[in-house]
Amino acid sequence: MRIQFEDIVKATENFATKYCIVSGGFGSVYIAELVHVDKAYIFAADRENEREIPKKRSTVAIKRINNIEDEMSQQGFQAEIEMLTSCKHSNIITILGFCDEGRALILIYEYASNGSLNYYLQKTRDNENDSWAQRVKICLDIAKGLSYLHTTEGDRDVIVHRDIKSANILLDENFKAKIGDFGLSVFPSVSEQRPTRFSTITLGTPGYMDPQYKKDAKLKKESDVYSFGVVMFEMLCGTVAYDRKYAKNDAGLAIIARQHFNNGKIKEMLDPKIKEQITESVFASIKGPSQESLYTFSKIAFECLAKEQVERPTMEVVVKELEKALFFQVTLFSNYRTLLSHQVSHLIFGRLELLINVKYVNTLNMFYIVIIKYIVYTWFLC
Repeated sequence: MRIQFEDIVKATENFATKYCIVSGGFGSVYIAELVHVDKAYIFAADRENEREIPKKRSTVAIKRINNIEDEMSQQGFQAEIEMLTSCKHSNIITILGFCDEGRALILIYEYASNGSLNYYLQKTRDNENDSWAQRVKICLDIAKGLSYLHTTEGDRDVIVHRDIKSANILLDENFKAKIGDFGLSVFPSVSEQRPTRFSTITLGTPGYMDPQYKKDAKLKKESDVYSFGVVMFEMLCGTVAYDRKYAKNDAGLAIIARQHFNNGKIKEMLDPKIKEQITESVFASIKGPSQESLYTFSKIAFECLAKEQVERPTMEVVVKELEKALFFQVTLFSNYRTLLSHQVSHLIFGRLELLINVKYVNTLNMFYIVIIKYIVYTWFLC
C-alpha cells in the first residue's frame, strides 16, 4: 500500500492548486489520477506479496498532512492507517495507500465524487435529487458504518471514531455515505491498557462533541452516538450544526433540537424544502414527508442526544429505527398509488364490461377490449 512520493508529485503536478479541493489546519486534499492497489483486492493484501496484487489507475483523494513535526499529526496519521486497514465495510471509506517518505505524511483514499455531507447540506437547493427518503437513506448508511465500527469482528477490536460530523461523511456517485477521517479514532481497549496523550486528551469538534465526554473525558461508543444524533438533526433541518442561528446564547443545534422535540414542535425545525416538497404522480400530489417516518427519525435522533451516555441507544438499535423510518417514507406513496390504482382500474374495467354487453360488439371489438384491459392492468402493476 506504500506509494512513492515521486508518483504523487507527478500526479498532482507538485501539489498544484488546481488539484486542491479543500485546505485547512490539518492539511490539504487533492484530487488526481494515480496508480494504486485495486480496491477489490486491497483487503487480501499481504505485505510480503504486495507486488503481486493487481493495480489500477483511477481518480483518488490525496490528503497531505501539515505540521509533520507535531506529535498529534504523526499519531493521527498512524491512527488512520491502522484503523482503515482493519475495516472492510461499504460505508467506511477505503484507504488505497500512504506515503511516509522523508518529510511527507500522505494518505490516499477512494474518491467520493459527491463530496462531503456538509457540502451536500449547503447545496440542497441546487440538488434536484434531494428528498426526505434520500436523507434518511444517507443517515442509515452512516448508522450501518458506525454499527460496524462499534462491533468486534475477528481480530478487529471496537473502534470509537471520536469525530463524527457531516464534514467527515463522504458521498459517492450514488450518494452512498461513507465515514471518513479517522485521524482522532482509537481502539478503546488498547487505550486503556497503553494510554497515551493522543488517546487520553479530549478531542473532537465543538457542536458535535458528547457533553459527558467533554466534561469527564470518558470516551465510549456512546460518544459517537451523540455526535451522530447531531448529524441526524442537521439532515432534518437542512443546515449544519455550526450555523450562526444555532450559536445564539451558546445553545447549539443539539440543545435546540431536544427542546423542540420535548415540546412537540419538531416540525418547526424541518427544512422548508422538505416540508414543501411535493411528490407528483398521475393520481395525486403528496406534500412533505410521511408523518410516521418523520416521527420515527426524530425520536431516535432525540434519544441519541441523551445527556448521559448510558441513556443513549446502541447503533444497532439506531439502524433498526432508521430502517423503519425509510420504510414508512417509501411505502407512503406506493400504498397511496396502489389504493388509487385499484379504484381507477375498477372504474375502467366496469366501463369495458358495459361495452361488452352492447349488442353490436363483434369479435374484433372483443379482441381490442381484451388488449386494452391487459395494458391497463400491467400499467398499474408497474
